Amino acid sequence: MKKVLLLITWLSGMAPVTLYAQQTVSDPVINSTLTGTVVDSKTLTPIIGALVRIKGTTNQVLTDAKGNFSFKTGQKLPYILEAAFIGYKKLEIKAERSPLQIVLQETESQLNEVVVVGYGTQRKSDITGSVASVSKVLLAQPAAAFDNLLQGSVPGVAVTQSSGQPGSTATIRIRGGNSISFGNAPLYVIDGFIIYNNNDYANTGASNGTGVNALSTINPSDIASVEVLKDASATAIYGSRGANGVIIITTKRGRRGHDEISYNTYVGTQQVRKKLDLLNASQWGELINDINVSTNSPKTYTAEQLAALGEGSDWQSAALRKKALQNHELSFSGGDEKSRYLISANYFDQGGIIVNTGFKRYSGRVNYERSVGDKLKIATNIFGSQSIEDKLFGNGYNSLNFQSTAFANLLQVSPVAKIWNEDGSYNINSPYSANPTNPIQDFQSTINKTYLRRILANTSLEYKIFRELTLKVTGGADLINTKQNYYSPSYAGSPGGSASGYAAGGYASVGNLSATTWINENTLTYDHAFNEEHFLNVLAGYTMQHQKDESAVASAQKFPNDLTSFNNLNFASTPVLSVSDGHESSLNSYLARVNYSYQHKYNVTLSLRSDGSSRLGRNNRWGYFPSIGLSWNASKETFAQRWEPTVSDLKVRLSAGRTGNSEVPPYSSLAALSPTNYYFNGALVTGIAPVQIENPDLKWETTTQYNAGLDFGILHKRVNVSVDAYYKKTTDLLLNVPFPLYTGYSSVLQNVGSVENKGIELSISSDNIKRADFSWKSTLVLGANRNKVLRLGDGTDYYFPLAPTGYVSPVIVKVGLPVGTFWGYNTNGLITKEDLVKVFRYYPGCRSRWAIRSMQTLMVMVLLLLQTSIILAVHNLN
Repeated sequence: MKKVLLLITWLSGMAPVTLYAQQTVSDPVINSTLTGTVVDSKTLTPIIGALVRIKGTTNQVLTDAKGNFSFKTGQKLPYILEAAFIGYKKLEIKAERSPLQIVLQETESQLNEVVVVGYGTQRKSDITGSVASVSKVLLAQPAAAFDNLLQGSVPGVAVTQSSGQPGSTATIRIRGGNSISFGNAPLYVIDGFIIYNNNDYANTGASNGTGVNALSTINPSDIASVEVLKDASATAIYGSRGANGVIIITTKRGRRGHDEISYNTYVGTQQVRKKLDLLNASQWGELINDINVSTNSPKTYTAEQLAALGEGSDWQSAALRKKALQNHELSFSGGDEKSRYLISANYFDQGGIIVNTGFKRYSGRVNYERSVGDKLKIATNIFGSQSIEDKLFGNGYNSLNFQSTAFANLLQVSPVAKIWNEDGSYNINSPYSANPTNPIQDFQSTINKTYLRRILANTSLEYKIFRELTLKVTGGADLINTKQNYYSPSYAGSPGGSASGYAAGGYASVGNLSATTWINENTLTYDHAFNEEHFLNVLAGYTMQHQKDESAVASAQKFPNDLTSFNNLNFASTPVLSVSDGHESSLNSYLARVNYSYQHKYNVTLSLRSDGSSRLGRNNRWGYFPSIGLSWNASKETFAQRWEPTVSDLKVRLSAGRTGNSEVPPYSSLAALSPTNYYFNGALVTGIAPVQIENPDLKWETTTQYNAGLDFGILHKRVNVSVDAYYKKTTDLLLNVPFPLYTGYSSVLQNVGSVENKGIELSISSDNIKRADFSWKSTLVLGANRNKVLRLGDGTDYYFPLAPTGYVSPVIVKVGLPVGTFWGYNTNGLITKEDLVKVFRYYPGCRSRWAIRSMQTLMVMVLLLLQTSIILAVHNLN
């Protein structure tokens, strides 16, 4: 035998290792021959000098100048190969036949990692826009809906939970709100399918209270990555839907060569950490006595009676409970060199901490992709779910966050009233309630249930026309069906006017809504590297998207009993006018983008999208949304090498562009008619009256944005910092402009006004401890946004959005102030009886003690009414 000494560097972070290969003088018995190529995952260029070894043996070779390798071995196929090269991840792959292509991925430094962008992927070093990735550690945390995972994870993204109701929607704003009247929510792209989190599709109108979150139908554990696109360079490729930012969600896939079965679960409990500090019975009695004294009336309770009242009834605690939370997930995944698959199922159950509330979700997912030959790849993603939500009843005014719910009314119930009778039944007789009802009984007996079923399917075909040119055709559909059941029995005093079972003798409502969205996208991508210095990626495409929804609500009241609830509306003696609705809209688009990089050092991105929407006026159906982005990886310059390792991965970004907002309701540009009921000759008849004037010039809300950013790493990349400053101005705001009443219309929707947003963002992430057995990472996220109304049209400085009848609007839209500013009354204290004496002493009509006392009493009553109105306004404001 003779020994051959090989000196190579293995990817283990260690010094060069000396390896020995045994080679016999005589030729071995050849059982198999294996040839192949090792290439880069991004450019598919050959890797020279990569080490390829048969696992468990000393049989190994190095790739040649073309990246090729060859084995002649006494082992029979299949066997496991190990491949490694400096700067790339070590890879194990199962060799079953020859030839074989081995694809190595670069190690994930801050700039080498690949991130998902609009209609493709891109090296982070080449990105010119503001793109943030949600940490995989955060994605692994348990949550009912994935939007909760964004809270505090990305600078410039504000997440506000609108309600504590399980499954309720969250409000997400990326770099502030751009619109006053219409959508401010970001666009979502799930495995290439474009959707809005349209919570209107989750509410038919039969039920009331907080809305269901359409995104809560998706299991967060199915998500592999989340990218947030914030500036125009990143979002302009989505054109008229990119003004509010874009969130790209990629779900998990199986790993090639690894078949896995995984089961994950968590179980916990929930309860209120701290209850509101309310008056007990004796304190409430003292308050009543104080009010009587202020109005010169006798006290209601004596000292002995106050003592006897004691703590009284704790209505708040009676409505709250400790409830379990559980989640179960089962998945099967794997694949080979030709295909990958993932099949998962999920059950989630979150009981509400208020009685008779909760949220359940059943969901399943199938992701599959397969390479057919060397040129064709097929991928499909199918997701289905059903969620069930039991929620509080109430009449909400969500556009102003103006909620009047059952729980809010419960907090105002007198603690003197008993909750239960001696026999355990609910007490419905209270001297402080006009109706013989009990709020806790209302909670338990009122049915307010929403069923939300969703199927989201997407299939794509990728065909390599030649090595650098790829055609991708995608088609998919999003099917949503919502069923809502509401019943308030005859003994329940539910808030909400006619929805009160006691007032209506039993009230039932049933609603159905179906919404269908289908999409087709066709793109060509040219990706080529010239002399390993110039990297060019060109994207061009045409897309179509169509939306259609239909809904119907049937209601009835005055039931002879409560046995059938909402299941037999014919049982009621008084029908309620049924309601039905439907909408349809289409969006056609052309898009193009050019990415150019010189040595991954100087990068340029140019994009343009043209959108045509059926929702807009016939004179302005099409809009054009361009952008430009520039970035410079200064750390690759020769002069920057002396800064290492103190400063590394230094990158400067600049971008500018224009995006739009097309979330105007369908038919907003058309003249509209509405039915009106009236009496004619003693009979109720239906007439038709115009309610909306035509506006053929209605167009997009347009947002122009500028961004400057700086990314760098320090201390051997242990600390990475990203800083951004931006300015956005939205023009052609869609507002309902007042119209002269003699025309028959109160307002018309027009493009007037403008809003600006400006701010800074800072993200600092660090690897504090990084060991094989223990790791500790920290992330600091800071963001500041300033929003201001610049213009509201000619002659308009402010206006108040509509509020429910009998209420003062708590919101004002005013030039110079942020959109949706809350306003209310200021007070300089309460007027006392001594203050009134001083006033009436100089009033000529009040000479006698009787007149003064009468006027004082009248003024006190007026002031109490005014103060009560102010308190109610502030209460509703909060």
